[in-house]
Amino acid sequence: MYKPWRLDRSHEEVLSNRGNFPSIKNIEKKGIGVVDIGSNGIRFGLVSSLQRHLPVVYEERASISLFEAQNSSGSGSERIPIPEDVIDDVINCLQRFKYISRQYNIDDVNVIATEATRTAPNSVHLQNRILEATGWNVELLSKADEARISGLGIVATYHGVEGLVMDMGGGSVEMNYIMHRPKENDDIKMSESPINLPYGAAALTNLLEKENTPQKRSKLFEKIKCELRDYFGRLNPPEEIKDDDGYNVYMSGGGLRSLGYLSMSETESKINKKSSGNEAAYPIPIINGYGTPAKELAEIIKRLVPVHDPSATDNFVKNIFPDGKPFRISKRRAKLLPAACFLLEAVMEVIPLKYVYFCEGGVRQGKCFDLMPRVERQKDPLETFILSHPFHPNNLDTQHQLAIIKNGIPSVFYDVLDHDDSVKYSIKRPNRLERLLPSLLRLAYWSMNLAKESRPISAFYLPLAGGPLCNAPGLTHIDRAILSWCLMWRYHEDASGSKDGGVEKDISRMDPILFYDVKKMIPAGKDGRKVCEIIGKLIGFVILCQPGDPMPLANRDENLSGKAANEYPYVYKLAVKDDGGVTTMTKRKTWNIGLTVLTKSGGEMGNGFSFLTNNSIVRDAGKKLVKSYELKKEKHDEYHLGEINVRVNFSDSIEDII
Repeated sequence: MYKPWRLDRSHEEVLSNRGNFPSIKNIEKKGIGVVDIGSNGIRFGLVSSLQRHLPVVYEERASISLFEAQNSSGSGSERIPIPEDVIDDVINCLQRFKYISRQYNIDDVNVIATEATRTAPNSVHLQNRILEATGWNVELLSKADEARISGLGIVATYHGVEGLVMDMGGGSVEMNYIMHRPKENDDIKMSESPINLPYGAAALTNLLEKENTPQKRSKLFEKIKCELRDYFGRLNPPEEIKDDDGYNVYMSGGGLRSLGYLSMSETESKINKKSSGNEAAYPIPIINGYGTPAKELAEIIKRLVPVHDPSATDNFVKNIFPDGKPFRISKRRAKLLPAACFLLEAVMEVIPLKYVYFCEGGVRQGKCFDLMPRVERQKDPLETFILSHPFHPNNLDTQHQLAIIKNGIPSVFYDVLDHDDSVKYSIKRPNRLERLLPSLLRLAYWSMNLAKESRPISAFYLPLAGGPLCNAPGLTHIDRAILSWCLMWRYHEDASGSKDGGVEKDISRMDPILFYDVKKMIPAGKDGRKVCEIIGKLIGFVILCQPGDPMPLANRDENLSGKAANEYPYVYKLAVKDDGGVTTMTKRKTWNIGLTVLTKSGGEMGNGFSFLTNNSIVRDAGKKLVKSYELKKEKHDEYHLGEINVRVNFSDSIEDII
């Protein structure tokens, strides 16, 4: 039974109802904590369980750079032991972390350390101080383990990864290849000889300060390229993750993520130029799932990379932020950004890259994923996130509705929503709609308890920054835009009338720039938005016809999880007819989406169910659903053009399909 948000439900009750946002008192011993003592900072996080989406309950970061502490005497000197005052700060932070973990009833805390701790002259002393103060043993990751765990962190925040993975910390950079196809099995293939080089953002920044002329930097650049070429040959990535144009690469680590935020800011600049002087921002400021073609990233890198042309006569320092400091790039990160660009330019000259995805996942997420049961790894993180969210109705079964919707969607819809730049650069199609449809149906219930005028607005914001899905893993930014547009149209009846601009006008009045930019992200332009409109409307109408589970009320308490969708009594049937094939000259097709709604009880409908559809509520909604659409995007060959006709028929017989 759907349990809506009520003022008389306590905050504690709501949060303890689901695993995604558990209350402090209700976290069981299955929760774990991870402390990542990195080169450029110490990160601490708690998850309430090892569910696929890794439900975070607390995170924070201490900006303690153990790398800088060992190199504070100057770029040309030898490393020194970590000073005692820095160790004291580390201990205080770890004691704070331990206190917080106990408040959340989590005793299983894994402390892992990477390059800066592993190679520190007084590493053993630091570890002993930590053990004495907290009782925690420090697990020192080897170079190979660090590369493996950081790669798993990227897998943890996406749904299926095929390509190269790259993590740039403060002291070192790791690279590997990964093949993870969760729909097929739980295997994760990666090289046993990952690349680990001492060119982290802080380390390389120090080197560049030492090699302070174009001639010296040129030698360093060639040295890095030579090492990359040698190690990449040993990495030996499989041919199936590469095509003629190169590899997709997933990037993590502070230095590389800063480059992702900078890439977003480049989009902001383009938006500002088009917005008639109004200040604009990238519509989805979430780093995980953000992607860009490698050639576009290369243009940014070219502007920022320190001069390393040996023939250059001017060793100038570039103004890397001519339009002001971008979102989420601190002074510290800005200082490290040229080094990240220096490394990436070398990478791009050695390894052909096609498309770049940025990731939130790192060592903490990788450690959790490494501990995760194998059966859990195969699940879709978006699905487990939604099912465990406190907004999700209890005991909701949408399988029957999903089968109905799938039966009525033309194959061209799948093609249209896979038509965008990221797909052009991908090795294989993402099949977005196939994956997102089950989640769309579940999310279609999340705003039902709101006031009518708030429903389409709330639904539009669900997947965006600040919405309930903002921290859901496994979503690209294109996925978020598609979800947003479909969910907005699911509540089209609750918006202004079509003569007044309809649901799009209502949302655009709230935040015109955000609305415009999300609109531009939908694949295939107008055709993609029409497909999202139809899907959203169909979902809304199907739920209206038969809210909840389509089973007799007498059987609601029975376990029907194994029952096929076509065995349920239904009150509607959705079908698509492909009329007339394709015309030779124009390649145009016609698709008729016919929705038949039963208005008489008995037979397939079951006894006593006619009241669900034989009423003015459903009939009025059916009239608003009837519409014809045209797919007419030019200069493409990925899908057929043509006409889509949506029709609704109220009938006594389910066989009377339009």
